[in-house]
Amino acid sequence: MVNYQEIMDMMEPRRLPALHLVASEQTGRFSKIGGLPEVPAGFEWPLWKDRSLSFLAQIDLAEVENDTNLDDLPTTGKLYFFYDYEQETWGFDPKDRGSWRVFLLEETGDLQPLPVPKDADEYGAYYEKRVDFRKFAPYPSLERLDIDLKSIPDDDWDAIEDKLPEVYNDLPAHQLGGYPLVEQNDCMELECQLASNGLYVGDSSGYNDPRAKELENGADEWRLLLQLDTDDDTGMMWGDMGRLYFWIRASDLKERDFSQVWMVLQCG
Repeated sequence: MVNYQEIMDMMEPRRLPALHLVASEQTGRFSKIGGLPEVPAGFEWPLWKDRSLSFLAQIDLAEVENDTNLDDLPTTGKLYFFYDYEQETWGFDPKDRGSWRVFLLEETGDLQPLPVPKDADEYGAYYEKRVDFRKFAPYPSLERLDIDLKSIPDDDWDAIEDKLPEVYNDLPAHQLGGYPLVEQNDCMELECQLASNGLYVGDSSGYNDPRAKELENGADEWRLLLQLDTDDDTGMMWGDMGRLYFWIRASDLKERDFSQVWMVLQCG
């Protein structure tokens, strides 16, 4: 049996640096969650299945002091995140590709708000929250520790599960980099690796596919890029009080290629 303090002693040195996206009181901030995307002339609103995606967030990388595990996160340019407002995709089906989009615009010039397309209903737009970036260090989940989970007493398990969200100071768990705050199983790197390579992981079939063994080593390449929480201030609700997780391969990040980002939706 392992107790609470022993587990916390294992977790502490494994914490990863990340940035918590919190509401900003500064004027002139570009980075935000929700609202309208501020884009250069000629930017085309992304579509999936002939309908407009919802705008989620924009990040000015020049506003980010990169104290995260995303070593090759660019220091210039602007990132934009979009997702299907009907939330039909959760990231476990290769066919989900395209229902989210991430863009890096490096030469932006004059930026103007782009109105929500007419085909997006009232659920297709979110309230605006300008954000700052607070340095913090999320804990790994229990699943990331090299211990027998059955050896953890129920009371200690509950205490640890209560401890993990404390680093967010009772604010929504929006973050860049670090470990995810999971709602379900903590194996999203493998899920992204298999699904992005054509294997369905909504059940055991993809994990049991002969290709899975060949692909699984590549799971170590995936890094959490952005985590977006359910947030009353923005009107965002992911499933039943869940979160969106955008993942990117370290090699793609180094090449400034955000076209292969994979997204996972989890909820309790």
